[in-house]
Amino acid sequence: MTNRKRLRRTSKDLRFRPSSPSTGTAQSAFVPGAPVRWRVHVGGPVHSAPTVADGTVYVAGDGLWALDTTDGTVRWTHPDAGFTSAATVVGDSVYIAGYFRFFALAATDGRTRWHRRMNRWSHTPPAVGNGLVHYVNDNRYLRTLDAATGRGRWRTKYRRPRWNESAPVLADGTLYAVDDRGTVRAFDPATGRTRWQQSTPAFEPSTPLVHDGCLYLAAGQGPRVYALDAATGAHRWQAWPDIQSVSSIKTTPAIYGNTLYVGSRDHRLYALNATTGETRWHVTTGGEVGSSPVVADGTVYFGSADGHLWAVSAQNGQVRWKVPLGGRVSTPVVADGVVYVGTRDGYLYAVDAVPAPRNN
Repeated sequence: MTNRKRLRRTSKDLRFRPSSPSTGTAQSAFVPGAPVRWRVHVGGPVHSAPTVADGTVYVAGDGLWALDTTDGTVRWTHPDAGFTSAATVVGDSVYIAGYFRFFALAATDGRTRWHRRMNRWSHTPPAVGNGLVHYVNDNRYLRTLDAATGRGRWRTKYRRPRWNESAPVLADGTLYAVDDRGTVRAFDPATGRTRWQQSTPAFEPSTPLVHDGCLYLAAGQGPRVYALDAATGAHRWQAWPDIQSVSSIKTTPAIYGNTLYVGSRDHRLYALNATTGETRWHVTTGGEVGSSPVVADGTVYFGSADGHLWAVSAQNGQVRWKVPLGGRVSTPVVADGVVYVGTRDGYLYAVDAVPAPRNN
């Protein structure tokens, strides 16, 4: 019997506390000398970044798990919500896609407030704001729902039906979405009216970053990074970080000051000038960097397929520490001095951002 079947059968109200000693049990200080506070096995591979809100970390493994940030205690699980999508938490509600359904859950206990059927899977987190939920799945539409009821508000056709790893982004009163062919569109979030659209050579790109009037987009299956004016869609620059080495870039960029950070399949994290796209430095790891980086307090955190969580200086790329976590490391999130990150072998980790571990 699979773990998913066991969860479904023992949880009529979709709330479940695992009793298996190998699943859902926090384990502390299992890596000698490393700053790992705890780890919990969440029943299945972790493909997306965790979400942290009000002392709870939410992560999609086998279903959606809500854990206490302090010690990893399982607060609740929902076996049908969560797939490869991250959750979005607004107020006391959790919004997340599952297997052919989109859910709004109560943050306190995981109770289903409403759900809406989808004809395809969604791999990305929704954008939520002003009482609206915006999401995409593997069909051709960007959809907007009422956040309180789940009723449809509008939808617009903007892409071909296929795997989509680019989530919609809300920023400064505009909703941005990128299709699998690299066309970027800016929408009025209330009506779905297109404000502008701009083509790029990107193919199957990741979620863009919108910051300080600029939209930054990694090429996906290509080796470039693009910068567009967020108000008009005009091209500002495009960059090829290292013509001799860089391969596809499928990560969402991060920014700190005037430096942009992107991970690449050539095993490197690149730092680019955010104004010009010029490469400033890079760090080489032992595997593909498919994890989107995050920056906190002058440190860039990211995962690698080499099984390590990395922490490097945001200024010059000097490695401050790296922690072996075993499986391929997904995108981390940093909250209150702790890095929360999942791995493809099914664990969620809480790692101290500082001090550095003694064994690199």
